[in-house]
Amino acid sequence: MIFDNDITSIIFKYGTKRTFAKDSNIYKVNSGITRCYFLLSGSVKIYIDHKNGRRSILDLVGSNGWLGELSLFCNESDIKENKVLHDVECLEFDMDELRKLCEENAKVSFYFASYIAEKLLARSYRMSESLNYPLEIRLASFILLHQQKGVYNIPHTDISEYMNVSYRHVLYVIKKLCEQGILTKEKGKGYIISDMEKLEQLQDK
Repeated sequence: MIFDNDITSIIFKYGTKRTFAKDSNIYKVNSGITRCYFLLSGSVKIYIDHKNGRRSILDLVGSNGWLGELSLFCNESDIKENKVLHDVECLEFDMDELRKLCEENAKVSFYFASYIAEKLLARSYRMSESLNYPLEIRLASFILLHQQKGVYNIPHTDISEYMNVSYRHVLYVIKKLCEQGILTKEKGKGYIISDMEKLEQLQDK
């Protein structure tokens, strides 16, 4: 993500610290977006429940990520389902105030436009990777991105919905990584990354 300390210092002074507990919702579905959030820690999943009963996870937002930034430039007609995966500490911004700041400061506007462009590219790459790389490599990248201090504990169901693969396939690859000594399952925590170097090598295959 583009992170310019000069620009973010201008933006962050308008923010108010908030916390959201695990399993809570930051946005209420079917309500207008009046707030924008910058995550300092924790993670949030954004998803859609389809009419056929299946679920698609559109994004997993973690530290240094924004929520609601699209509404700075367009009116989102509906709010997607969202849930806090790990306790969130964030900065909350009034949307109108932040939108006015974008109108008055071209550098701030460019910062958000660049962030949105990077997010779009990341989603495009993810779709391309799903067609061209085995799950083992994609999962290694995913674990490295979402681990927190060497601990990884995203539910397998969320991974399968995010990567559009079966739960059984995710379970098989996770088990394989444990057998290779890359991950170690620890009750109550999730998975400890036992061999960071091997995981990084797997990602780079």
